[in-house]
Formats: sequence, structure tokens, C-alpha cells
Amino acid sequence: MPAAFYNLHVLNALLLVYLFFGGIGFLGYQLNRRYFRKSNNLTLITTAQQTSLTFGTLFIAFWIALNWQTLDNLNLDSKNEAQAILSISSSANLIDSPTQQQTVKLAINDYLDSVIHQEYHSLEQGEVNQATDQKLTHLTQQVNLLPTKTLEQKIVYNKMLESLNGLVAFRLKRLDYAAGQINGVLLIFFVMLLMLICFWSACVNNNLKKLTVLVIISQNLIILSSAWLILEIDRPFQGYFKVGNQAFVNIQKNILVMENLRKNAK
Repeated sequence: MPAAFYNLHVLNALLLVYLFFGGIGFLGYQLNRRYFRKSNNLTLITTAQQTSLTFGTLFIAFWIALNWQTLDNLNLDSKNEAQAILSISSSANLIDSPTQQQTVKLAINDYLDSVIHQEYHSLEQGEVNQATDQKLTHLTQQVNLLPTKTLEQKIVYNKMLESLNGLVAFRLKRLDYAAGQINGVLLIFFVMLLMLICFWSACVNNNLKKLTVLVIISQNLIILSSAWLILEIDRPFQGYFKVGNQAFVNIQKNILVMENLRKNAK
């Protein structure tokens, strides 16, 4: 879905979904009253209703479960990435050269600050921030410039390189969630499925007009609210259920506390 959809207020987004697909249901209701009912195709209509509702319900239930798991996985990957940053920062304290130690720490802080204040702002718009990629590249360069002449230097370098590789791996996993899974052909299929569900479920044949309308509206509210939920959590950096930068904010605070303790210990 376009980024503008996720920038809408929850009620506005729900209203947009209800109006669009509700209009499809209204069209089906009117066509059924004027044409379908007169042609005595009740068996075919019932078959279409059962097929669309059964398949649609299974599909929606599957995607809600899958996307909800995505939120949990993203939270875990974000925490692991933040912990990798903390590990690099802790290892930087073991660098024997004060100048190189300060340079590496500055690169770490620049990258972390960019993730918190730049990258997540871009992710909320459905984009990847190039400035943060450059900060990570700079950090990688500074780590690779560390000397490895003595055994102690090799141990520090290998430890930082291991944490850096973990950071890159978790970062790639985290950014993979940005585009969502319901895109392109799958999004078209999802929209078409919802249209068919709303259309055929509105083709109810009985003489209780008010009850029929109430049942159709209730059914569509359930289906469309579930569809909105799927679209919302499909883009975990956007919308109402977005995963924020709190894991990185917490690590930044921890690094500041550790630095203050080191300074006070001196």
C-alpha cells in the first residue's frame, strides 16, 4: 500500500477501507435485488458466497498470524542489532591507542544517532535512509583500520569484527521488513479477494430487508477490519502498530551511562 495510507489516522484509514469495499457490497446488494434474484440462480450465488467467504477467511486468518509473528521477529532483531552496537562500543574501550579509540567511538555514536533520528524517520515513510548506510560504512572502515600486530590487538580486532558482522546481519534482517510482504501481484490478489467477498456476501435473498442489511454490514465490518489489520502490520515501521526505535534509544542511554562510569573511575 502507498505510504500515504499508513500516515492516515486509524479512524480515517478504517473509514477509507469501509467506504471502498462497502461500495462494492452495496453494488452486489443492488444487483442481487434487481437481477440475480429474478433469474433464480440461488444455488450459484450460494456457491459463490461459500467459496469466497471460506477461502477469504482462511487467507485472512493466515496472514494475521504470519504478520503478527513478523512484529515479534522484528522486535527481536532490533534488540539483537542494538546489543551488537553495545558490544562494539564495549570492545572499543580495549583499543590501546587513545586516538583510534576515540575515532571508533565517534563512528559508533554517529551511526547509532543516525539510526535513531534519521533512519526510523525514513522507514516511517517507507524509505531506507542512505545517510545511515554511509555511517555504517564509515564505522566498518574505522574498525578495519585497527592494528593487529600484537596478540592483544588481534583479540580486540576479532571481537569487534565479530560484533560488527552480527550488527550488519541483524540490520539487513530488520530492513527486509520495511517493504512488507503484501505488494504487487499479492496486493492485487488481496484486494480482488476482498471485493469478491463483499460483493457475493451482499447477495442475500430473503424478505427481511432491515435484518439482511444489518447482517451484511456486520459481516463486512468483521472482514474489512481484519483486512485493515493485515495491511497495518504488514508494514511494521509504519501505521498504528509500528515498531519504533526504542531498542536503540535504550542502548544509547546505556552507552552514555557506561562512559560516565569510566570517566568517574579515572
